[in-house]
Amino acid sequence: MTSPGAAGEPDTSRNIKTISPPAGTNVVAGVLLLVLATIIFACQDAITKHLVASYPVTFILVIRYWFFGAFGLGLAARQPGLHIAFKSRRPVLQIGRGILLVLEIGLMALAYRTLGLAETMTLFMCYPLMATALAAVLLREPVGWRRWVSVAVGFVGIVIILRPGAGVVDVGAVYVLISALIYAVYQILTRLCGNDDSPSTSFLYVSMVGAVMMTVVAPFAWTTITFEDGAWLAVLCAMSMGGHYSLIRALSIAPAGLLQPFNYLQLVWAVIVGWLVFNDMPDAWAFAGGALIVGSGLFVAYRERVRARAAARA
Repeated sequence: MTSPGAAGEPDTSRNIKTISPPAGTNVVAGVLLLVLATIIFACQDAITKHLVASYPVTFILVIRYWFFGAFGLGLAARQPGLHIAFKSRRPVLQIGRGILLVLEIGLMALAYRTLGLAETMTLFMCYPLMATALAAVLLREPVGWRRWVSVAVGFVGIVIILRPGAGVVDVGAVYVLISALIYAVYQILTRLCGNDDSPSTSFLYVSMVGAVMMTVVAPFAWTTITFEDGAWLAVLCAMSMGGHYSLIRALSIAPAGLLQPFNYLQLVWAVIVGWLVFNDMPDAWAFAGGALIVGSGLFVAYRERVRARAAARA
């Protein structure tokens, strides 16, 4: 996820609060574009896992955020214009979002050094459950007993995957869970910013804050890289832009709430890519825990849609 994001790459569907799609809504095309994006992100994660085994995470983030910053600038310049996109009513929160995303991405990249793609992504997918719990506490959002039960079931899934009684918990799993918590807070801030700033402003800030941060650390993080790995890094950056463009297009022509469940397809691709590239297949416990996490997340998304419909009719 992910995705720079979850899974090493800032995911546009996570980074911006999308507006309602225009009259020319095309659900089928939106779903296909989102599925394409999940495939791209899963492949990105495999490249990230390969690179972090040999190079500092900070160096990889420097290069990726330079590309991501340029991508954000390009999108804002195209529409609605840099002078408009840079105007924020919540600049402190926007900067905070950018800082949190850099931390989340870095921790996810570190996790790939010890965990497989599928295991990492499965654990990370608990972030919607964390966001639901945090929204109830921090934003005083009403959360019914059904969603609280779903959150509890999802956390049981985390315990099943970690199996703390079976030995020492992998440090990579700790990185993923901290990353998921950071990302849940990031989502809360995104929701708050979305009340006052446009999606283009939120996207521009999150890309530029990270680019500035990584530029500052670039002299200390710079390292030599082989030609082959340099090519992989270039492919990674190109895939990042392609994945983000697919996501942006998907969210512009189909409702975000309808697309949200399809994000879990990235778990499927993570299993397939992890097995094909790294010969890494999660065990039965990981599949069982993952099923609880995904099922809980899908139910929470469903209940949120039901609540939104009820609020719209009221």
